[in-house]
Amino acid sequence: MYSGYMDLAGVEIINNGRAHVYATARGVPVTCEPCPEIAGAVGDLPYRDPVTDDAPWYDPQIPQSAGVLGVMGLAVAGFERGTTERSPVQLVGDGAALGVLRRTHREIGYTVLMIAISDCALSYGLEWLSAALLGGACDGGSCAGDQLCMFSCCPTGSDTELRHVYDVGLLDAPQVTQTQRLSNGIILATITFALAAGNPYIYREPLAASTNWVDLGSGVVANLDPDAVYDLCQPPPPCLDDPTCPPPPLPPLPPMPISPCYPTGVDTFKGSVISLGVLDQPQWLETVPVVEVQTGASEMRRLVIRGWANPQGIPCADVTDPCSACWHITIPYLPPGSVLTVDGRTQRAVVECPSEIGTSTAAPTLYGPEGSSFDWPAFTCPSGFCVEVLSLADTTAPDARARVQLVPRSDMG
Repeated sequence: MYSGYMDLAGVEIINNGRAHVYATARGVPVTCEPCPEIAGAVGDLPYRDPVTDDAPWYDPQIPQSAGVLGVMGLAVAGFERGTTERSPVQLVGDGAALGVLRRTHREIGYTVLMIAISDCALSYGLEWLSAALLGGACDGGSCAGDQLCMFSCCPTGSDTELRHVYDVGLLDAPQVTQTQRLSNGIILATITFALAAGNPYIYREPLAASTNWVDLGSGVVANLDPDAVYDLCQPPPPCLDDPTCPPPPLPPLPPMPISPCYPTGVDTFKGSVISLGVLDQPQWLETVPVVEVQTGASEMRRLVIRGWANPQGIPCADVTDPCSACWHITIPYLPPGSVLTVDGRTQRAVVECPSEIGTSTAAPTLYGPEGSSFDWPAFTCPSGFCVEVLSLADTTAPDARARVQLVPRSDMG
């Protein structure tokens, strides 16, 4: 992983390209090879100085902040190994039960060089760094961590090198391990710090072929009950069942509790199908879906989203059997003007709603088939996909729309 750039919670922490320009202008003999395309890759204009560029640490209320010349990444560790582990349990006899394969959290260690023109500037730079590494504010008392952005190598202007890690927080606070004062008064401070990622995966950008929106207001109208067919989805009987000696009947199961808010029964829906071809999915990487729905001018009720793998690329009308669906989401209600995001990367869902004082957010309840719990899908093989989006016809606005993006992920990088 490229150590010369890192962004945490939307704040640039490390940028070797920026630091190289600022330090060179001050006569600092920077020996590292700069990354010429890094400014363009992150959407910046060519770098000039901290004040003109409004560098991330620059604060017009603190003059000493202009004396910080940047943070250069020297080394990063934590991406060169996977996080998969299992704990075999020894059997009474020979051998062991392998146990469940799972992934632990990821620990990421950085060694950086902070460049400052004076002791006062360095002191401020350390204050800024320690505050910036705390990440974003915790909303509602739930501190799940922030997004970490970096590049797999020196960027060349394409987003194929961009990587994302989620649920990241500070593990070990920054510590100055060495300082060096140059003859011109410039101070070089070597600093180490560590981060922890609760979500161990390394995510790429969404596949380009899965970024198109689909209009829901022009969907096909039909009367149906999206859950009724699941009563028929029964597994085949075991092949060793003897028809002349049936097993004794099992005691009846208690009824599964269903939320009173979960909608049921036949109703009139508008349905749209999102067809994704085999796309450009990497052969050896998993993908997860990111679903976005914009309700438009009216409220949306009884939203149902179902997805199917389609490796043969046949027409979606021939593969949309609910019994073989990879995933199913039902959301009873979304307010007008809202945006729903069901994010398979963070395994969280959020609804953004307009309000009198700005935008409010809430976490919707995601129901699976027949009101059961929702299981987050991950797709391990390259495949096409068919996604069906249903919502009540009389509450589907003409400007409602949806899209489903597929995001590759890996365990090393």
